[in-house]
Amino acid sequence: MQGRGVCAIDLDALAHNLSEVRRIVGPRVRTCAVVKADAYGHGAVPVSRRLLAEGAQMLAVASLHEARDLRRGGIAAPVLVLGGATPAEASAAVELGLSVVAWDARAITELAAAVPAGRRLRVHVKIDTGLGRVGAMPGDLDAICAAVSASSIEIEGVLSHLASGETPGDPSVERQVAEFGRVVAAMADRGIRPALRHLANSGGLVADSRTHFDMVRPGLVLYGALPSPALADRIRLRPVMQLRACVLQVKDMPGGHGIGYGSTHRMPDHGRIAILHLGYAQGVPRALSNRGTAILRGHPAPIVGLVSMDHTTLDASAIPGVRVGDEAILWGSDVEGNDVMSVARTAGTIGYELLTGVPGGLPRTYQSDDVARSAHRA
Repeated sequence: MQGRGVCAIDLDALAHNLSEVRRIVGPRVRTCAVVKADAYGHGAVPVSRRLLAEGAQMLAVASLHEARDLRRGGIAAPVLVLGGATPAEASAAVELGLSVVAWDARAITELAAAVPAGRRLRVHVKIDTGLGRVGAMPGDLDAICAAVSASSIEIEGVLSHLASGETPGDPSVERQVAEFGRVVAAMADRGIRPALRHLANSGGLVADSRTHFDMVRPGLVLYGALPSPALADRIRLRPVMQLRACVLQVKDMPGGHGIGYGSTHRMPDHGRIAILHLGYAQGVPRALSNRGTAILRGHPAPIVGLVSMDHTTLDASAIPGVRVGDEAILWGSDVEGNDVMSVARTAGTIGYELLTGVPGGLPRTYQSDDVARSAHRA
């Protein structure tokens, strides 16, 4: 249907962003690409295929369900389940060849008991070095190591997560790096030497090389967004997702005419509006009502009136030649202020929420090497 929105994914930009990560961390550090939440709304299977083809060695997801979707999509690479697994999921994790995160002795003991006889489950132990979220406190390490020694669990990795990794020079990063090092050394003293030590998220890997260890876990930067503007001079990213729609209707409007529900905007003078078949049901934040902009014919066009479920209205009065079928970009162009993080700030949220908030029912178009294919996901 003319005017319908689309989520366009540039896989070549994705490959470029991964190459930037690899440039920063160097050849000795492995890359675990985070593709949870359907690859931040970009499509986990096509994104994973391209990342693996470009040299990522491992993928990370949030749940066994997400991991199973990758396996069903033909992805055979190592997959780490960041959200862990319940004892009821242990057999499936082994059968699918997954690695899972655990953060206390109880979980390790219960997982080991649930693993089929003669099989081994790969586990990454998560330590809370300062984030204050999921993870064992360093004081829990004795119990964890005892549980490991008494089980057939294979400790493949040890990890933690940064609280303020995107802020260069933040003293908490140094404290977390030091604490992580102490934990790794304490595990080694107890005979446990995981092959993979990993701490850095997107911000950390860009901001501080001390966070790199054996492996890094990039997420947001792979999709072309910076977790902090302070990192702009350290990495050259290209946006991967564009949320866009063609103009459904162009209308001349008299001064004083209300726009949208509640007439929260009135045309100050005679002007022209352009209506998009794209609203909050398709991922446009309602918070952009009367404050956001889209890019139309290369120019910023203010969003006027309330964003509704299936429509967004632009003031096109200052843009010459606007017509039905012209493409408007809500985010993802190279026009200043149209990157997803800037749009998110205008909406009072974060870019992560915008990217993951584009519903699966909106068509994705994948482009790579001048060949495009459409994927309509249920």
